[in-house]
Amino acid sequence: MEKLVFLLVLLTGSAIQSEDLTGKVFSFLSVSTTHYATLTPDVEGPYSALTLCLRSFPENGIAKTLFSLATPSKDNAFLLYQAEKGGYRVHINNLVHDFLLMPDNQNEWNSVCWTWDSKTGLTQVWVNGRRKRVKIESEPIASPSIILGQEQDSYGGRFDANQCFVGDLSDVHMWNYVLDSCAIQDYMNAFTFTPGNVLNWKALNYNVNGEVLVEPNHSTGCRQKPSKL
Repeated sequence: MEKLVFLLVLLTGSAIQSEDLTGKVFSFLSVSTTHYATLTPDVEGPYSALTLCLRSFPENGIAKTLFSLATPSKDNAFLLYQAEKGGYRVHINNLVHDFLLMPDNQNEWNSVCWTWDSKTGLTQVWVNGRRKRVKIESEPIASPSIILGQEQDSYGGRFDANQCFVGDLSDVHMWNYVLDSCAIQDYMNAFTFTPGNVLNWKALNYNVNGEVLVEPNHSTGCRQKPSKL
């Protein structure tokens, strides 16, 4: 049995582990199709509403794929992508909307939150405290495969090096409900907030593949204070 477990770890990459990553980052070192982190949610779904928050420090100024959630039937079930400077693209069950002219700190951390409610269709994106919103009506999301660093073109795979993330990601939290604006502002300002119940950076279940390092966040003290809503 011990040999079988060891073989499974070799085949699947590093073993899934739960860890408090407070004050740490995932560092994606180079363009590839093999460097990524797989996250295991604490709540499986289906999700009729979601809030995602994270901080991004891209190496090349363009973040590309910030967060990829696929389901067996939808490769872009909940995808956050930075297509250009100040431009954030969201996909919900393969429906797409671009939020343009958003704040964008170059060579600094950017704090991003995204909410979606299937009942109303209201979809909101905050970047460094600035909000834009639109209506995207779609069904709930179930059976998630969640990956950081790559964009899934199929459930759990088919990565494209042109869409990968290079740089640092941190403070990733997800909730299966819509956070109100005060709670999002608390996250943006690094105040006390309730950690995600789907993904919790303070108790994250993850494994890393390829050249992905878990490192202390040495630049936290340099983070620019976000603008107000």
